[in-house]
Amino acid sequence: MTVIEWLLSGDPALTRLVKKHLLEEDAPYEKTGLIEKYIALYNPETRMWGGGLYTPKWTSTHYTMCELKYLGTDPNTEAYREGLTHLLEKLWTNKGRIGKRHKDICVVAMLLSLATYAKSENPKLIEMTDYILGHQFEDGGFNCEWDHPEKRPHKSSLHTTISVLEAFKDYRDNGYTHRLDDVESATRRAENFILDKRFYFNSAGEIIHHDFTEAHYPTRWKYDYLRALEYFAAVKKPRDDRMEEALNRLTRAMDKGYLTKGRTYSGKIHFRLEKGMKGRFNTYRALKVLKFYCPAFYKQVIRQQI
Repeated sequence: MTVIEWLLSGDPALTRLVKKHLLEEDAPYEKTGLIEKYIALYNPETRMWGGGLYTPKWTSTHYTMCELKYLGTDPNTEAYREGLTHLLEKLWTNKGRIGKRHKDICVVAMLLSLATYAKSENPKLIEMTDYILGHQFEDGGFNCEWDHPEKRPHKSSLHTTISVLEAFKDYRDNGYTHRLDDVESATRRAENFILDKRFYFNSAGEIIHHDFTEAHYPTRWKYDYLRALEYFAAVKKPRDDRMEEALNRLTRAMDKGYLTKGRTYSGKIHFRLEKGMKGRFNTYRALKVLKFYCPAFYKQVIRQQI
């Protein structure tokens, strides 16, 4: 079968995403397959998944909802809305202050993303947006440990910065207008922070961490080059010389027409998403990038036999 046929033979949620984002077809929300399995694990009495809000990783309410969001779950699903309400109640209090410290910005950004996806009207979203905007570093990015009592970093984190960019994309896409000019300005600066690093290089031209050069799904809170490329393609960022190294890495990796499942981040999971070596989710993510930045290669790959 061809690559596109192989993707369409996967989980129903992925089939919908392929139809919507690669084939540009109308595709109603999907309720079966992985989405149904996740929803079945929701506990309406506690309004949680996995017995916790942010932990255990990765079965907690927060991370389960991140997976449901990426899978394109209907945000009006009762479990999603109840879980979101509970997260907002418990994870965002006192305007982000927790004792002597403040809430990790990456957690706030992911929560903002979950909430804007559901078009929540909770006033806490304004507070969270202000909080994120108030802690952008001079280099344009963000860092979860901005107020760490010992580390006090002066440089941004790729992990935190990509979470903020994804949140601000959802914020704009879903019609939020509070401080929109500031959000757009912060977005441009944060994008340049990633581009200036050419996705995974430090100022000495060395790879920051080899995990950044691999594709992981689910991404959890962690950064890698495919997650960043997927973001840039989604916002239709024009091709830039600073993208070339990462795009070349991706095209080389897709030479056989697919990406592997890749190494998963250690932690507790609800169930395995895929069997075998080939990774449908990573391949789908790669094809979204190639469709926008390398259309000729994309057309070649989707017709390739696998």
